[in-house]
Amino acid sequence: MPDQNTLIEAALGLLDRYIKVLQNATGSSEFNQNYYLTHRARFARTLELIPAAKGNKKALEIGATAFFQVALREVFGYGFVAGTAFSERVEEKIYRRTIDVAGHRAENLTLSINVENDIFPFPDASLDFVLCCEVIEHLDVDPMFMMSEINRICALGGQLLLTTPNCCSARNVNKMLNGWRPHFHMQYYRNRSPYRHNFEYDVHALVALVKAAGFEVEHVASHDVFEAPMPDIVEMLNRQEFPTDFRGDCLFLMARKTCAIRDRWPAEMYVTPSEWP
Repeated sequence: MPDQNTLIEAALGLLDRYIKVLQNATGSSEFNQNYYLTHRARFARTLELIPAAKGNKKALEIGATAFFQVALREVFGYGFVAGTAFSERVEEKIYRRTIDVAGHRAENLTLSINVENDIFPFPDASLDFVLCCEVIEHLDVDPMFMMSEINRICALGGQLLLTTPNCCSARNVNKMLNGWRPHFHMQYYRNRSPYRHNFEYDVHALVALVKAAGFEVEHVASHDVFEAPMPDIVEMLNRQEFPTDFRGDCLFLMARKTCAIRDRWPAEMYVTPSEWP
């Protein structure tokens, strides 16, 4: 098995080749091109945390992307890779999807499920790694349902990698100090979809959610991957003796399952209607 740095370099090379394919392909969707270009730095940071598979390990990507679906299998060595991709088409409820990324092809199980309502169709303790990038902020009702299912399907010692925009970034501090709402992306959609960013996380809420779900945090950090850093704001916070940790625009968290769910309704995230002032 190559070392982690070699795997990361191989995955980054695959990512950049795929971006070029999207840019040059006739009929390639503008959304796909823009998505991969905009998220390239975030993908790179995510790749640094993906554990290499030893043996016939199994991985699930929640909110499947073509790139990670192929990279998990072809670069990081997972023997089984599945992904969730929400679709209203009956024939795409559960099927095998052929994915081509810059000449690397995979045929992975793809599931259309509502991660806040539907039981994940995997046996208990059957998966070794779950990748959940830029999904949790879109959930509008009950994120612990998804986290509970992740706990159920992960083997003891299985790992979870979460990424999500950071609502307490230096850029959001700057917005708030200048009288603007401190959100990353919470505008309403013209098509009335409820799946905009419904809850943008700070590090405390994200850690609380993960711990409540029976995972221990092994690594958590923030990095500016969507926009340029704002060192002047960080320096201002430092001068005023405010915390300067976790001021990047995206949170990256790696955790390991150590037990069953600790708290189905963590107080950091949930209230009852009677508790609302």
